[in-house]
Amino acid sequence: MKFSTQHPIAYFSAEFAIDSSLPIYAGGLGVLAGDILKEAADLGINMVGVGLLYKGEDARQVITGEGKQREENVNFVPQEHGLELVKGRLGEPLVVQVHLTQVDLWVQVWQRRIGETVTLYLLDPDNELNHKHERRQAWAIYAGTQEEIIKQQLILGIGGVKALYALGIEPALYHVNEGRPSFLHWQLIRQAMDLQGYSYQKASKYARNLTVYTNHTVVKDGNQTYDLDLMKAYVKYFSGKMGISAEQLLAPGTDRYGRFDVSLFALNTSRRASSVSQPHYDICRQNWPEYNWTNVTNGVHFPTWTDMRLQESKITDSDLWRCHLENKHATQELIHQRTGFSYDPNALVLTWARRFATYKQPDLIFQDIDRLRKLLLSTNRPVQLLMAGKAHVFDDRAKQIIREVISYMSQELKFHALFIPNYDMEMGAALTRGSDVWLNTPQVGKEASGTSGMKAISNGVLQLTTVDGWTAEVDWANTKAGWALDHLHTMESFFALMDGQVLPTFYQRDDNGLPKSWLKMMRESIKLSRRYSATRMLKDYANNLYTPLA
Repeated sequence: MKFSTQHPIAYFSAEFAIDSSLPIYAGGLGVLAGDILKEAADLGINMVGVGLLYKGEDARQVITGEGKQREENVNFVPQEHGLELVKGRLGEPLVVQVHLTQVDLWVQVWQRRIGETVTLYLLDPDNELNHKHERRQAWAIYAGTQEEIIKQQLILGIGGVKALYALGIEPALYHVNEGRPSFLHWQLIRQAMDLQGYSYQKASKYARNLTVYTNHTVVKDGNQTYDLDLMKAYVKYFSGKMGISAEQLLAPGTDRYGRFDVSLFALNTSRRASSVSQPHYDICRQNWPEYNWTNVTNGVHFPTWTDMRLQESKITDSDLWRCHLENKHATQELIHQRTGFSYDPNALVLTWARRFATYKQPDLIFQDIDRLRKLLLSTNRPVQLLMAGKAHVFDDRAKQIIREVISYMSQELKFHALFIPNYDMEMGAALTRGSDVWLNTPQVGKEASGTSGMKAISNGVLQLTTVDGWTAEVDWANTKAGWALDHLHTMESFFALMDGQVLPTFYQRDDNGLPKSWLKMMRESIKLSRRYSATRMLKDYANNLYTPLA
């Protein structure tokens, strides 16, 4: 398909990670969305991003002296972070109206240019046209009651389509990144009925043919379902305008249990769906076999995450090692600035950093604390363990795991393990450059893709990973870019590989002090990373997802 300024790809996402100063992302989904916009700009692809302008409520992670996660608000002023309020023809702020059952909400629009061909638009209900309570609808990301989250999704989907129409933008394609923005389908129907005189049935088919959808998770909590009666209250206005019943409008998302399933709705209202890794594709086809699936494995934006010196094909071993050590020292300095704690960057740095969730098993290596202590505190082959990541504000079990991990670090593992609070893009870039080994331990079958490891391998950081998501696409035994953990005996496999292969390889040096075997593996890691660039991902979107159905 051909795209232009007036007819771009409209990429809708509930979060976007553009830089650390914008509190409009919660984790990997937002990081991916930001990478896609940046890569589209680099490639000259016409794209608009559409999201919500969260105000930073509960956005900062603070760790108390007892190791508890606490959330603090960010004092976020959009104008101070490169955002501009979109103006109408007479210079007034552009606003669009979104009907939320008994309330009409007015949404203003902010913009940030990502490149010559890409603009990010962010919808903001926090303005004087709305009642005080309604102004708070987008203060916090993924927070609040089920009803408040539904309102956020309606603002994003309905308001996003209306905003683009008000801007004179008529997208050639709508890309729904995960299910939350999928209510845009209803506004596309409304526009087709009002502007083109289509019947509901014809307009629904028209809207479906304009839309593609990417699923991002096989974990139950990531595929939201809502009470059907609650949904009926919010769609009554829309169904009335379309001349159909609320039940008919909700039918594409109504599951066999009588609930409204957001992922099911997204599938039924898009012409094609994509997964984010080959194993995820297999699971999606198994779970939803009647849909038109394709796979586009995730990728990362190299200019954001990669020390491009390391990607030079003719870099010598000595220069490769020098650059890596510079990155390790820079990471150590940043961590010291943020935490007040330091460590020896010449030790092997082992890092686990991503969202804290039980299925990712962040506490797995702590289950044999005596063996872990012996590993880290070795006199001849010391290891520095770094961990970072936020738990969702309502995930009490993940918060408890953080507290338990920090307790071990402050006692048995003192001075050899460190938890870094408030994991953000800046720290993510530092850790994926300044570590030696990237530890990845999700339960197999539950990680759709994962992207932090892709960033790490682009910097020559070796993987120590269970084989799931993107890592299942790699033949680790022959690629020699890291080590695969036995998912049936993950903890035992971790200690065995660390003792028997990882540490001996890292600490074996030649006469010039270079770890030649380790450097060879780093080169294989960097070579492997080119399969996981956002450049390849965008080309796969163009060839596999964005093409019209035959």
